[in-house]
Amino acid sequence: MNKAFKITFELGYDQADTLIQIRQLESRREQLIKAIKDKGEGRAYDMLLLQPAFFPAIKKSKPGYDVGQVDSFIYSLKQEVRDLELRLLG
Repeated sequence: MNKAFKITFELGYDQADTLIQIRQLESRREQLIKAIKDKGEGRAYDMLLLQPAFFPAIKKSKPGYDVGQVDSFIYSLKQEVRDLELRLLG
């Protein structure tokens, strides 16, 4: 996925907050992928991944990342994580 977000000099998303949330989501995605693989092979996996995860709202700042671009990127990443969570449950 392309993380080359446009910078706006109007109100946008805080750059550090945005990157932190993306890293957290990507890390969760990788943990879920590993857990699904481990479960499929009959090995132990982290059951805590089945608990709901909370991701706080990203702060806004001037300048900041383009809100629409970031929202679209984060939405698709969260959707991917949700799909993996459902696979792990199944």
